[in-house]
Amino acid sequence: MTAIACPICGTNAQDYTKPEYDGKSVGCRRCGNFSISGTAIAMWSRSNKRMVANASGWIRKNQNIALTSENINFLKGLKTPSLNERAMSILQYIADETIDLSSKFFVESLITDGLHAISCSVSPNELDYLLRTYLKDELGFISIESTVNRFIDGQFNYEVAITPKGYSYLDGLARVNLESRIGFCAMWFDKSVLPIWTSAIEPAIKDAGYEPKRIDSHQHNNRIDDEIIAMLRRSKFVIADFTGQRGGVYFEAGFALGLGLPVIWTCKKQDLSNVHFDNRQYNFVLWEEDNLKEFKVAIQNRIEATIGRG
Repeated sequence: MTAIACPICGTNAQDYTKPEYDGKSVGCRRCGNFSISGTAIAMWSRSNKRMVANASGWIRKNQNIALTSENINFLKGLKTPSLNERAMSILQYIADETIDLSSKFFVESLITDGLHAISCSVSPNELDYLLRTYLKDELGFISIESTVNRFIDGQFNYEVAITPKGYSYLDGLARVNLESRIGFCAMWFDKSVLPIWTSAIEPAIKDAGYEPKRIDSHQHNNRIDDEIIAMLRRSKFVIADFTGQRGGVYFEAGFALGLGLPVIWTCKKQDLSNVHFDNRQYNFVLWEEDNLKEFKVAIQNRIEATIGRG
């Protein structure tokens, strides 16, 4: 283990690379843990601070990812999340990192850590704006205490606590369809992909303790688009398989996100490069036709890790 500059953001990092790997296995305070090939390192540039901030934030949300030359144009093209998305990522991060409701989270501008990454902040000033101006003053979701030397030579230190209003908001997100047992699957109905439903997705949902639903196998008398929306509103979570690039799957996954439902993203490994770049930022579970048993296990593990057992 040796100290290096992170190939993505330039922050001090640890190099865990094994001798046979032509690239770097990195533990970065900002980006977290990932590996990156030598070709990808050569293709990456840190000249654009916004691009670096967006890439660092994406990697932080997709830990232990292996970056190759095929990922670099995707990282360079990442869009900056909205103000609210960035602020809510901060709020959830603080909640996850604090021990109990009374705990405070220490923020220091000189430490480039996960909070900077998760909020896609290009500078301490931007992070301070998200915390102080938006989460504290505008929304009232946090309080800021023990302010010390705020913005002396561009530096600040303070403690952040989530307010009851902030916790109430997070609780509301977590309680979407709390009592539902439905795991809804949005996917292409072509017979070529039917085995991933019958051999992997359906049994994975069942074995995780939930009720699998796919709209073509659900008996109904309504218009199919109305029934899909109604089913999504009743679901606990959604599995969206993007194999075949069906417009309906994009719509259903987006509608589920708008409802605040957890979405598990899947795709045939060979088809992932065809997924729209706005969606490739998510952590996909990939499948291959000759290894559906492994795909089934991976889906079940993702359900139980993300939603919990039913």
